[in-house]
Amino acid sequence: MRPTDLPDIDTTAQDRRTFLQRTGGVSLAAILGASGGAAAMVDDDGNFESDPYTLGVASGDPLPDSVILWTRLAPNPLDAGGGMPDEEFDIEWTVATDEAMTDVVTSGTATAEPDHAHTVHVDADGLAPDSAYYYRFECRGETSPVGRTKTAPAAGASVEEFQFGFASCNRWVDGYYTAFEHMAEDELDLVVHLGDYIYEYGIDVSESPREQSLPQAYKQETTDLDTYRLRYGLYKSDPDMRAAHASAPWLVTRDDHEVDNNWAGDVPQDPDEQSTEAFIERRAAALKAYYEHMPFRMAQKPDDASQKLYRYYAFGDLLDFNVLDTRLYRSDQACDDVFDKVDCEERFEADRTILGDSQEQWLLDNLEATETTWNVLANQLPFAKMDFKAGEQEGFRTEQWDGYVPEQRLVKTAFEEDANNPVVITGDFHSHWANTLVSAKDGSSEPVGAEFVGTSISSGGNGTDMDEFGRQVVSENDNVEYYNNQRGYVRCTVTPETWTTEFRVLDYVDEPGSRIETDATVELTAGQPGIPAERPLVLADAVAVGNGKTATAELTGRWLDEGLSGGTISVSLADPEVATITGATVDDAFGIAETEVASDGAAATVRFADIEENAQGAVPGTDTTLATLDIRGTGTGTTDIEVTVDRLDDDSGTSLEATTEMGLVIVGPPPATGGDEPTDPDGDGLFEDVNGNGRLDYADIETLFDSFEDDSVRLNKTAYDFNENGQLDYDDIVTLYSEVN
Repeated sequence: MRPTDLPDIDTTAQDRRTFLQRTGGVSLAAILGASGGAAAMVDDDGNFESDPYTLGVASGDPLPDSVILWTRLAPNPLDAGGGMPDEEFDIEWTVATDEAMTDVVTSGTATAEPDHAHTVHVDADGLAPDSAYYYRFECRGETSPVGRTKTAPAAGASVEEFQFGFASCNRWVDGYYTAFEHMAEDELDLVVHLGDYIYEYGIDVSESPREQSLPQAYKQETTDLDTYRLRYGLYKSDPDMRAAHASAPWLVTRDDHEVDNNWAGDVPQDPDEQSTEAFIERRAAALKAYYEHMPFRMAQKPDDASQKLYRYYAFGDLLDFNVLDTRLYRSDQACDDVFDKVDCEERFEADRTILGDSQEQWLLDNLEATETTWNVLANQLPFAKMDFKAGEQEGFRTEQWDGYVPEQRLVKTAFEEDANNPVVITGDFHSHWANTLVSAKDGSSEPVGAEFVGTSISSGGNGTDMDEFGRQVVSENDNVEYYNNQRGYVRCTVTPETWTTEFRVLDYVDEPGSRIETDATVELTAGQPGIPAERPLVLADAVAVGNGKTATAELTGRWLDEGLSGGTISVSLADPEVATITGATVDDAFGIAETEVASDGAAATVRFADIEENAQGAVPGTDTTLATLDIRGTGTGTTDIEVTVDRLDDDSGTSLEATTEMGLVIVGPPPATGGDEPTDPDGDGLFEDVNGNGRLDYADIETLFDSFEDDSVRLNKTAYDFNENGQLDYDDIVTLYSEVN
């Protein structure tokens, strides 16, 4: 059992709130998962016996003067009734301009009804445009966590910058929602979720890295209202998901798994096993549970088995979002729903649709009338043409837009003729992609827009940066510019001149606490459609090394699409008193190599030539190892590895204009907070005396907690891996706490 009575630590920062949620919430979830009881957790006087806000709070669908606020009363979220009696509860809601909730701007009362799973959807209006607000709920003496939200800028207002993130595919059984934890820390203007919020399959916990038992009801596939509600109760009880919902307003749309894998209109995945009538009844239950658990406006409330999910949201004069529904109105998938179907003529049939007539016309009208700088399609499945068949034959996945070619061409034409800087953001694929959208005109290769496909939050497990499938698809498709198969999310920063996309990736999801980093950044320029060619980049590693010891740092190249015939690169250490270079080795791929290290170890030069053409055209965005540097720690502290490209030539011998990125050497471990150096009191290689005051006490826990995301800790895994699982996660803090106790 993890301890939950942590010492008194300042919890004002987002990462600290997340930690406290994790250490308290996991134990709670384990208890709930083991119980599965159906008894209401309300006493005879009508008061709650435990926290009713186990699913947190959320906001969404922001307008300039209002936003939807959401919560659900569910003291036992893993019970079909949420641990609530069959009666109405009044919930008071409050909106303020400050997190302490002292400057209240509006408030009211909403009724949580049992027929709607005791959820509330509050339309908090009368708010100022482009303003951050805080909100909370109170019911029978129990107060919810405080959430942060933000209204949209006024229509047509000048907006200088807007930052949003998008995500999809949160399969609970596959791993932890650490990406949501990091997304929450960004405090974005908006979060867009593009579908597969839940998965309908039965859950086998024996295959999950999560250490949580579940009631029997979770082992079956979701088919009715109770089982869909249970699935949302499980997913939304995750502390990282709660944190992300509480950090910013969301725009959400569903894909298939909120109902049934690969469903299309009235057609289920397995028509032979499920009649149309039974599927429509199931879909009605799924849509009701979906609406109940998302911060939707009343217009998105289902009408039995139908739900108008497509909608339009603008953010001043900068960008607008056309939120699509590519499931409810689509024709069934062509050619038996194949992944890489060759010669599928059905794809081209004129009456096939992925949007339906009404939504199609709505989208075309929006693109024609738009006045914002950037037009966004928030979309479920890949839009760009993508050949998935290796070799000369072309094979297309008929579930995505390639299975609906006439409508795909129609929207591309609207991009080319009407839209302003169109960008499609996409989920579904469990991997990161950057695609150029090419004109629908026959024989044209002109770009008309860009598509960014975001990877999954957890679906698919840990993943890897590059695999054979990615190499194949990138090599087969000239319009596919980037691929990565790790978990994470996408962060976009938009200005009137540029759109910057950061592909954020995690090291792992089979344990909590993974660090996150930006694997690649793509910048669009207004008026220049398509994914731009990236300049070659040479970068050095970040490395931690013990004082008096030696470690290896890699020197790598990225965006070397045209290959590499040779080059000369110099590196230097900004502070030779902290570390020195003792050796350099050029990668074996290069047939000719020469290295030179300065006598004082402050600098080195590497020269290489690819005489056997081993460094041919690398997959865009992936790293090509150029050389390794042997670095020795000579004094506690940090120093930059500065990189200078003296010359770099592609396969044709043309000189490349490359950018550089500095590396970092940390020798120590150095002081976590800039004070005294940490020490290892018992000589076990773990630095329990984190604050360096000569003793092990609660201050060490607080110091580690405050500095847990800093390089001084993250790059010194062996010094702070107190639970000795081979990685840094929040359990290391809990383990240190146990030692103090």
